[in-house]
Amino acid sequence: MSKFSSAPSGPSRRMFLRTGAGLGAAAGLGLWGTTAQAAASIDVVMVNAAISGPLRSVLEGASGGKINDAPWQSTTDVVSRLTAPGGTGRYDLLIAGSDFVRKPIMGPRPGSELVLPLDTAKMPNFGQVADAFKKDVADRDGKVYMVPVFWGFDSVIYNTEQMPESDPFTQSWAPLFEDKYAGRIAWYDAAHQMIMAAGLHLGNPKPEDLDGKDLDEVVRFLISRKKNIRTIWSTFAQGTNLLATGEVACLYGPIPVRAELQRKGFKITNAWPKEGVLSFAHSAFVPRDSKNLEASQAVINAMLGKDYASQVTKASGYLSTSNLGSQDFSPEERKRFGYGVLDGSTKHHGLGFPPAIAKWIEGWNRVKSA
Repeated sequence: MSKFSSAPSGPSRRMFLRTGAGLGAAAGLGLWGTTAQAAASIDVVMVNAAISGPLRSVLEGASGGKINDAPWQSTTDVVSRLTAPGGTGRYDLLIAGSDFVRKPIMGPRPGSELVLPLDTAKMPNFGQVADAFKKDVADRDGKVYMVPVFWGFDSVIYNTEQMPESDPFTQSWAPLFEDKYAGRIAWYDAAHQMIMAAGLHLGNPKPEDLDGKDLDEVVRFLISRKKNIRTIWSTFAQGTNLLATGEVACLYGPIPVRAELQRKGFKITNAWPKEGVLSFAHSAFVPRDSKNLEASQAVINAMLGKDYASQVTKASGYLSTSNLGSQDFSPEERKRFGYGVLDGSTKHHGLGFPPAIAKWIEGWNRVKSA
């Protein structure tokens, strides 16, 4: 089974002890707080579900102002927004897949970072980052640039009235590609995720390394199976609507799609594919030319605090990277929400960064235009 994340090691244990542990304990007792400089608004890009319902008031209370969250599409889209001309000054806070964004935001050497260093002394809940996610912290020369704030996994999301949970076929990535549910399948418009899922389905043990002829084989496979799909969706709202209306029986699915439909009473769940779910952590970082560093740090700190961490799973389906997130969950809830990814009881594969990502995007464009 793969590791949760294939990212390089994060800061040392000594760094966490120095910058976080004592402050985190004080924050947990309510003795320490971070007061953001007054901000009229903060412009962020993050999965919109992670700021839905009660979560918004927690984060806006911490920031001292309104949070404007732009429409979310994918981690690839976040990197494109950041690296586009003027991108480092367009948003105040970005949150996206840790493994995927680490290299683009950090650059090849000190001084080439596209993001600002974070003052962990002003983020006392930094000390609450769980051990499993300390590797997702991006640091350089003793400075922290990126902090994991929630995690999750992608899987096949399906209607249990149309697809039986007891069928071994259902508990795999096969429903997205094979003929059994032809005409009732939806794919996600994301090269990274779709090629990873297809690679796992085809038996590749490290699909993130696909390149050359191996990548071409997966692209040709996707083109050959495109005949089975009803549509390709690009926003979580579109994916949710496809299942809610019964237009499709299954789709490539981020967990917030499942969580929202279950809250509304739909007979929707996620598969536990025998090949493994695709797991990831989402980390927060502040673009280099942001003028709202203090308020953005306050939001990151709040996401690791008890109020946010204890509510994020039931509100969005995502799970907190904070030690404060799962304290109140029963063993049954932990299993149902997906904590088996962390203890090894649920097979998973990290959504690692593909070195040949440009070729992946080109290949996915071929699939869509076929």
